Amino acid sequence: MASLRDSVKDYQEELRDGIAWVAFWKQGRSWNAELFHLEVDGTLEPFDRSRLEEIKAADPAAVILNGYYCGHLGENMSLDELTAGVRYHYENGRNDLDGFIGAHDDRLPPEVIEEARAAAHEAGLPFSEKPYRDGEDFDPYVFDGSMSIEDFELMHRMMNEERSEQMAEPILSGYLSNLGKYTEGRPAGEWVTFPTTAEHLKEVFDRIGIDFKHYEEWHFTEFQSPIPGLTEHLSEYSHPDELNYLGKLLEMQFDDDREKFIAAIEYGDHADSLQDIINLAQNLDCYWLYPSVHSEEEYGHYLVDELEEPELSDEVKRYFMYEEYGRDASINDDGMFTEKGYIYNNRNTFTEWYDGRDVPQEYRVTPQPPQPERPDPEKEDFDAAAMQPALAAEPRPVIPIIPTADTSDGKLKEIAAHLERGITELFDSERYADYLRVMSKFPTYSLRNTVLIAMQAPDATHVMGFNAWKDPLINRHVKADEKGIRIIAPTEKTIRKRVEKLDPDTQQPIIGTDGKPVTEVQEIKIPKFIVVSVFDVAQTEGKELPTLAAELTGNVEQYPDFFAALEKTSPFAVGFDELTGSIKGRCNYEERKIIINEGMSELQNIKTAIHEIAHATLHDTAIDAPERPDRRTREVQAESIAFTVCQHYGLDTSDYSFGYVAGWSSGRELAELKSSLEIIKSTAAKLIEAIDGHFAEIQKEQAKGQAQAQPEAVTEPPETPAPEQPEAAPQKQADTAQETRSEAPQETATAQETQQAAAPYYSINETAARHAKDMSSFYDYKPGSATAEYRSYIDEAVQIAERQKKRVDPMYHEKIDSLLDTYARKLAANMNKGYEIAGRVPSILIAGGSNFPTRKKEKQNAATDRNMQEYRDIQGLLDKIRSTGMGGISADDPQAVEKLQKKLAGLEKSQETMKAVNAYYRKHKTLDGCPHLPPEQLEKLKADMSSQWHLGDKPFASWALSNNNAEIRRVKDRIKSLSQTKEIGFVGWEFEGGRVEANTEANRLQIFFDGKPDEATRTELKSNGFRWSPKAEAWQRQLTNNAYYAADYVKSIQPLTGEKPTDLLRAHIRSQKEAAQAQPPQEYIYQVHANPRSDSRENLSILQAYVPQEDGKAQIGDVLYIGTPEKCRELMGQLNAGELTQAEVKELYAKAQETAKTAGQGKDTFSIYQIKGGDETRDFRFEPYDRLQAAGNVVDRANYELVYSAPLAPETSLEDIYTRFNIDHPKDFKGHSLSVSDVVVLHQDGQDAAHFVDSVGFREVPEFLQEQKQLTPDDLETGETVKTPRGTFHVTAMSREQIEAAGYGFHHQSDDGKYLIMGNGTRAFAVAAEQAQRDNPLKTAEQTTEQNGNMIDGIINNTPTVDELEAKVKAGEQISLVDLANAVKADKERGKGAKPEKKPSIRAQLRADKEKAQKKNAKQKSQDLERS
Repeated sequence: MASLRDSVKDYQEELRDGIAWVAFWKQGRSWNAELFHLEVDGTLEPFDRSRLEEIKAADPAAVILNGYYCGHLGENMSLDELTAGVRYHYENGRNDLDGFIGAHDDRLPPEVIEEARAAAHEAGLPFSEKPYRDGEDFDPYVFDGSMSIEDFELMHRMMNEERSEQMAEPILSGYLSNLGKYTEGRPAGEWVTFPTTAEHLKEVFDRIGIDFKHYEEWHFTEFQSPIPGLTEHLSEYSHPDELNYLGKLLEMQFDDDREKFIAAIEYGDHADSLQDIINLAQNLDCYWLYPSVHSEEEYGHYLVDELEEPELSDEVKRYFMYEEYGRDASINDDGMFTEKGYIYNNRNTFTEWYDGRDVPQEYRVTPQPPQPERPDPEKEDFDAAAMQPALAAEPRPVIPIIPTADTSDGKLKEIAAHLERGITELFDSERYADYLRVMSKFPTYSLRNTVLIAMQAPDATHVMGFNAWKDPLINRHVKADEKGIRIIAPTEKTIRKRVEKLDPDTQQPIIGTDGKPVTEVQEIKIPKFIVVSVFDVAQTEGKELPTLAAELTGNVEQYPDFFAALEKTSPFAVGFDELTGSIKGRCNYEERKIIINEGMSELQNIKTAIHEIAHATLHDTAIDAPERPDRRTREVQAESIAFTVCQHYGLDTSDYSFGYVAGWSSGRELAELKSSLEIIKSTAAKLIEAIDGHFAEIQKEQAKGQAQAQPEAVTEPPETPAPEQPEAAPQKQADTAQETRSEAPQETATAQETQQAAAPYYSINETAARHAKDMSSFYDYKPGSATAEYRSYIDEAVQIAERQKKRVDPMYHEKIDSLLDTYARKLAANMNKGYEIAGRVPSILIAGGSNFPTRKKEKQNAATDRNMQEYRDIQGLLDKIRSTGMGGISADDPQAVEKLQKKLAGLEKSQETMKAVNAYYRKHKTLDGCPHLPPEQLEKLKADMSSQWHLGDKPFASWALSNNNAEIRRVKDRIKSLSQTKEIGFVGWEFEGGRVEANTEANRLQIFFDGKPDEATRTELKSNGFRWSPKAEAWQRQLTNNAYYAADYVKSIQPLTGEKPTDLLRAHIRSQKEAAQAQPPQEYIYQVHANPRSDSRENLSILQAYVPQEDGKAQIGDVLYIGTPEKCRELMGQLNAGELTQAEVKELYAKAQETAKTAGQGKDTFSIYQIKGGDETRDFRFEPYDRLQAAGNVVDRANYELVYSAPLAPETSLEDIYTRFNIDHPKDFKGHSLSVSDVVVLHQDGQDAAHFVDSVGFREVPEFLQEQKQLTPDDLETGETVKTPRGTFHVTAMSREQIEAAGYGFHHQSDDGKYLIMGNGTRAFAVAAEQAQRDNPLKTAEQTTEQNGNMIDGIINNTPTVDELEAKVKAGEQISLVDLANAVKADKERGKGAKPEKKPSIRAQLRADKEKAQKKNAKQKSQDLERS
């Protein structure tokens, strides 16, 4: 009998955290509890619903509780408090099962089901009640009573018809042809439909003559498929197994998947090979397809109208440019419009299920060639001995394995299949001895190559490649007609893989023009294996080989040294003693001693010692250890190692017998046999290496001792170097290289583990893990294995976290550490919970069938499933770690503005780089030598430009610059929005029964109730996005404007003032803005002073700011600028006029300082001069050079002012400067766009050159840099004179402005009024009173082409007026926002604003209508709509 406290104790964590619902009920005097979970959509599973109904039947007062949603329960409560809370709910009837089932039951009422049945029958379709009744799909192959017999039969008839239609048209067909007959001019082939069967393909092979004797090669000459574009990616040498694999995948596709597959093939990012297409068919979740979208305009409508991105009012939608918006969106998506709709890659992980080598066994259908029968060794030896005894020792002939596949991967698969069969057949006595002999000759070879050599050439002693035998040091060659021995050798395969490009300095991903990481295709070398041919020395002839190794022949003189080497090699002490019976040796593990029977021969002593040393090396483990092999296995291993080592040293092994090996291997799995062979091979190789080393040391010490004992002996000649070793076999080298490669990553990994931060380990309940092991297995629990498993998971997570830290900004490191700690903590809790669950009920093998607790096992299984789901959720934290710092920037992030500013800096840098690269390309017509990008990016850019899909004639297209610029504006707007939101803030309010607070620190709108809200209120809150937070003890959601809109729909929290929450927010924003506007801005006084530290005219004056004080005095402010008096006064005027801010002036000064510093360092700069304002320069402004010359004017520096200076980048041309200062001005450029009559001065290599911007190109004007001679009236005399009552005066061609500039003033006018007499006190001249007006060709052209007479304004245009556009709208036509903006601008230029009454624009009228309509009540709006 369980108490309530005991039941609560089992589920106290769930009651605290609210991660599940717990039902409590009584049966008699015993309390019971059970856990329940809701689906994602908040509904109950049918099984859980039925279970709750059972509990309700057992105890009508049962309750179901959740610590997150139910009162009197909470996160920080003790067990006793939780128990009291559960008792409170039970005794007061709170949260009963009826209400819970009703709130979470998604079944429909019976009348709705009957309506659905009638509708289905009317449409001729079968009907099942199961989806409506239980919310589950019905099984079409199980008659469960949810549909009538007639409906069930109708459904199967329709399924058969649909299947027949699908099977009528093959998915993929290929014409398989006999390649041998094809080349002979006798083609033989047949169509094969995929997927197929091995039997059918074997019949096709037989019919077209592929018998693997005369003809063994095939190819495909043609493919057919209803899937567009599929056959284009198949080659004539495509393997039938791969085609069958693909055909089976396509056969299993549904219609939606088939449409997406067709579009993905056309998209083409994973369709380069048959391997790619097989993987593509299994990764369709990496793509999004919109079947109804086939153009840019349709995509724009889909985004705006369906997804509401962005949200637009109906009035704006009438003028919205859907096509342009859809085009920009598709460019950002990198999507494609196909016949099946619009598709793009959603950047999900693309999993390589098929590596291009191993087709899964269930899809293999290609017939295998018959294997040649191997001659019986006994019969062959007998015949050879009878006929020619002298040749009995001749090596047996090589029986090669001949692969039939066309590709290297196919050959490798065939060799692997032979290898597996060979290992299985190996364990017969004679073949096993052959294998061990081969192993003794090739101790460094891998297991698989040792087996392959033993299968094909059991008497081989030394193998090398065909060319290796011809090496001059070896000087041998392979005999004619010899067959090669096939082995497996490692090599490297170069693949092209698209990866993110990292900045070489920061190791951060480089952001491209679209705001996404730049990717590039890199060539990566990956290890792979191929089949190669080698030849034994017996298959060659030529120069005799040097001695490869000294052999022991039983020579007694070498015995002591060799046995001493064995003693040093042995891990146990070696001794001699008398052993009873036929025992030759014994290995005592407790005393760590090897005993050899006395009185045996030296050769037998050595063989026995090697046998026992093998035991000591391999089997020195605890007797009851699970990894310790059985006695028979231990003997097979030790005897095999002894045989191999003895064979290696040439010792007699004729007394070895392996007849028992066949019995030992019978019934053992292939993996176990391979494992034993690996152990034998590796141990034998280690012993041989150790014995060689010790034997060499002993021989060396003896030689040294002998030399010291005979000092009088004649000095020996220099030791003759040993013969050079012949080139090792390819596989030997390859295996060694492979081992080296496999060890290097481990060392690297160890170093990385040392460097990385300590892993956040949490404790694992070893007792619970041991108990779980005992309840499910007869094997003993290995202490510490659960902790080791847990720590391996955490170590892997630490590596993921460290890799992510290297990829992202350091500001994200703290978040990654936090996620890692959460993962470690939750995983430990999950694993401990899993062990606790596993220990509840024993396995049926442990408990037995008669006493097995079935009901408890069902509950255990349910708990295990839930714990496994929780484990999967925890694994999702690893994905969060991988994505941290890679996605968008949340408004919740306290560093959001800082991160956005950093992103903005990267985007602006990318923009400048793209423009600079384009300018360089325009000038040089090549990217070679471009200084703005690193070499690897330049190479990638060149490759992109050479591809067919590259549009435009420049590296970075205009749309890329436009998109990046749009992203810059978007980021700036978001920074501004976040900054304003932070300044203005939000507002809270009180409601009946609680209050609402805007928690800016947590970025949450929080609702606090005085008591627990009722069920209806909670449902209303959840449906509007609010969630209960036990930590904050409030209902909350993210603090945004949308939160206030959601609050409008929650009736129970409406403000006491009667306003809506959104009205309160608007009023708050309005008041904050008004307060900001009402606050008077800080006033400053600006003055220009002489610079006391001036050393040149360039820093002669200072522009100083002053702050007025209340006492009438002024406090000194910042020094804003230091420069020439003219520049300082100009800036002071712009400050007083509000055209510039103090920050902008300081930025100009910093720029000027940088330019001066650059010039001082001898670097190149450029300057832009533009004509001053005023009437005196009117005749020079925007005039081309030839017209200036015709008018007698010159390009005088006095008429210009310097507007901009900056460093001159290498290879920058005048055209680059012109383009930049017309398309995208620098921030500190305050002049107008570069135009005719402007001058650009280049300061290069210590010399200056002035260039006049002409109507076409540039014209060099050296006179601009020369000091211009001041013109005098005498220089421009016309030769005419004018008589007035005051005298006769010479006429000059100067204008009144020019002569006044020369120091002359007005004196009097001629009688006819045509001349003005100008004097300077000593001399006087006559100038024309009115200058002749030259014809303006622009005005003449406009008068002949303009349609509207009232539009003669110096601009040739026929732009419609706003009135005309309004007329179009009233007539029901659509107009674009661009036309409307142009019309408004044109009206202003025409002087329409001068009319006494200005008619409001369409947008103003729409806005006024909208405001007017909002003031009407809902009833009036409905009536207006009905009337319209």
